[in-house]
Amino acid sequence: MTWSCDPAEGLGVLETGTSWRVSFDSTTITGEPLTQTGLIHLPSGDPPPEGWPVLVYGHMTTGAGPQAAPSLAGLDHPDRARMSVGDDVCAGAVAAGVAVLRPDYEGIGSGGRHPYLIGDSLATSVLDMLTQARAHLPLGQRWVSSGHSEGAHAALHAGALAATRSMPPKAVVLFTPVTRMDFTIGLTSRLPVVLPGQGVVTSLIALMVEGTRMWDARWDELALDGGLSEWALERWPLLHELCLEELAPHLTRPARALWGPRGEELRAATLQTLAHFDPLHTTLPLNIPIRIDAGLFDEVAPFWLTNSLARAYKSQGRPITYTRWPTIHRGVPTNGHAARPALQWIGDVLQK
Repeated sequence: MTWSCDPAEGLGVLETGTSWRVSFDSTTITGEPLTQTGLIHLPSGDPPPEGWPVLVYGHMTTGAGPQAAPSLAGLDHPDRARMSVGDDVCAGAVAAGVAVLRPDYEGIGSGGRHPYLIGDSLATSVLDMLTQARAHLPLGQRWVSSGHSEGAHAALHAGALAATRSMPPKAVVLFTPVTRMDFTIGLTSRLPVVLPGQGVVTSLIALMVEGTRMWDARWDELALDGGLSEWALERWPLLHELCLEELAPHLTRPARALWGPRGEELRAATLQTLAHFDPLHTTLPLNIPIRIDAGLFDEVAPFWLTNSLARAYKSQGRPITYTRWPTIHRGVPTNGHAARPALQWIGDVLQK
């Protein structure tokens, strides 16, 4: 079994507790063996007899290659702003005596391709890290699954999968979960005009197409057989080399520039895949509490779509706590907004 645990460096170090970069055994989306990586933050002092409770925190989108791994990022990393967004939540948890696990995800920091927003892959990364960390560190059975943006997808799918393995989380916390991609991406992928921050928008859609290609071999073949444009194919290797901040300047055309002669087929397949893994269709058991924190000025996950998700969960009979904050996408899980109230809520849940 592969397990290594070394002192973290750069952005991987929190101001409280001790921080470690770990490698652990996992599998790819197709079941092939793969060593994955991530960060673990442990509280100072001795653990309680039952082990430290655990918060798993999934990071927001940082890209799809080695350069996008938070566990490898130095203090001068070009995407340090995105990679450090969760630090307030994680540091607060560690200070409260909760161990924090932060997986890099499949294909990020460990080679291979990253199946972006594919719930099965994200869940596997989370649970393999949690299971093996428990085998090597004094971690208890009580845990909460949390994450921001892409990490919210990871948190929700991990919680659902864990419940089928008799290791359900005490709760799931979703900071700005991305839902209804058929609306947001379906619209922007057809617009002929250049939007503010167009490079990021086109890069995100390219990552979604990449996830779709990895999820189903039919769509991988379609992408190479007219689904993607020549312009897109020339730049596609950059997805596996650069972080999101570095990738965006290379993809500044309107997102419709990604599509080739069969682009509409590939676009439809991408939306179909995203719908399959949408948080709206979670299989998380109905008795597991969910907390959602949204941004009123969120430019990635519009709050009215998050409102609809919260209403849907409530109509399903789920115990739901929903709070909106006057900030943008990356501002939600910070001390000025959701971090401290969410940590109080998490602490209460872990005590039950």
